[in-house]
Amino acid sequence: MLRDYAFLFSLALSCLIPSLGRAQVPAELQESMRLRTQAVGQADAATWDRLTADDFTVVLADGAMLTKAQRLAQFKTQKPVRRSPPQQEQIKHYGETYVRRFLGDNGWVLEVWTKDSGKWRVAAVQVTPAAKK
Repeated sequence: MLRDYAFLFSLALSCLIPSLGRAQVPAELQESMRLRTQAVGQADAATWDRLTADDFTVVLADGAMLTKAQRLAQFKTQKPVRRSPPQQEQIKHYGETYVRRFLGDNGWVLEVWTKDSGKWRVAAVQVTPAAKK
């Protein structure tokens, strides 16, 4: 009987742990992440630009590396697309830096977020194809 209660307690705790980890992320950063993800889907170049550091780089799933200027030029030619919400999201805190990893429509995405000029901005992104199940 005690083992049943321990199991139920463990199950309830494991369901809360992702929420507890997310709660430690500053609200301003959470909003910046949400807005930037939304900007990518809506092809909103102005919001993407505002939330992206000047020395930004991205490594795409095909191995191409782009600077902010190159990605912004590419981004401005894109049309809005419907995107699935990020899956299996994890956010880790390292000093003044946050690393966000999630499974998106194009595979695994790793974002490095930092305070830049007093605002949360993404400094680097890595996109890696997800393994087929």
